[in-house]
Amino acid sequence: MIFIFYFLESRFFLIGKNLYPSYNIIQNFIRESSINKKSEIAEGQVNSTPDGIISDTIVYSDYYTWHSESHWKRGFSDIPLLGFYDSLDSKIISKHLEWAHQYGIDVLKIEYIPQFDSTIKNGILKAITGKTEFCLMYDSRLRFESIGYNSPPYDFSDRKISMTFLEDMEHIALEYLSSPGYFKINGRPVLWLYVARDYTGRFREVIETARKNFLDKGYDVYLVGDVVFWNYRLDTITAFDAVSCYSAYAGRPQNTALLAERLKFLYMVWSTAARMQSKDFIPSAIPAYDDSCLEDERKSLPVLSGSGDNFKYQLEIISGFLDPVNISPDINQVTIATFNEHQEGSSVEPAQEWGFTRIEQIPEIFGYN
Repeated sequence: MIFIFYFLESRFFLIGKNLYPSYNIIQNFIRESSINKKSEIAEGQVNSTPDGIISDTIVYSDYYTWHSESHWKRGFSDIPLLGFYDSLDSKIISKHLEWAHQYGIDVLKIEYIPQFDSTIKNGILKAITGKTEFCLMYDSRLRFESIGYNSPPYDFSDRKISMTFLEDMEHIALEYLSSPGYFKINGRPVLWLYVARDYTGRFREVIETARKNFLDKGYDVYLVGDVVFWNYRLDTITAFDAVSCYSAYAGRPQNTALLAERLKFLYMVWSTAARMQSKDFIPSAIPAYDDSCLEDERKSLPVLSGSGDNFKYQLEIISGFLDPVNISPDINQVTIATFNEHQEGSSVEPAQEWGFTRIEQIPEIFGYN
């Protein structure tokens, strides 16, 4: 019976569509109660508000620092308005920061592995300002591929994986968390762990060790696990302060407005489970996806298409899942994949193909900086 329900929902979204209106009513009631409760918990902290009013939606967007002539030659799915740029070009970076601030993107979530230290430090970090801050997204997949693990799952009972992770967390603490412009919530640096849904084995124990190591250096890190996906590994929630996903697109449906319909059920389940375990939920949106230019390197997904209006509809749907942050109940969070991933066609950065029609939808739903 469960299989039949899942089969029908994965193709026709009937459960999500029918439950979503009722969920929204219940969600609004719970949200008001949750804000008041979280305000009591956060009493005396700088970002709490006595009236329990949401003062800001923090908008993250994934940012990539590897653009260069060699990467553009690998392939591209669209052409930025700024042309085939280099990620170390200060004029390009300045324009990116200008657009991010202008269109309501609060935090650039920078893809991170140690191999990207040079392009991050010599590029975006030299230009980042208080108007738009940054945090890191540890790319588990790329990192573990670089040490010989070509596909998930990533078993943290394997000493090579666990030690690589702990060493990388140590490096992040020493090199980035004190950087001007690093995004913090109530003094807690935010760090995302990409495809944490593929962690197995002793990952909870290893993550706790990483937390202790961060604390020894003075950082109470706010960890966001990229675990929200169709496999519903709800048991992973407790390992993190918040749960989210880079993108829930897995090849179906192939329109961003229809994807929004499918996300209803997924997000209802995960947001409810997160709330029950006193963890934060961060919904994610994606304007499109097309990695066919990399077909020679890997099997591509079916193309996810959509107009600016389709993307706006998706943003409207996920806005119903915004969750007040436990440690700062006057804010909530949303993440958008991506700012400038042009090989996978998921960028909101203005491009020749769509102009500003993607990025301009963001402040329409979530407001300006």
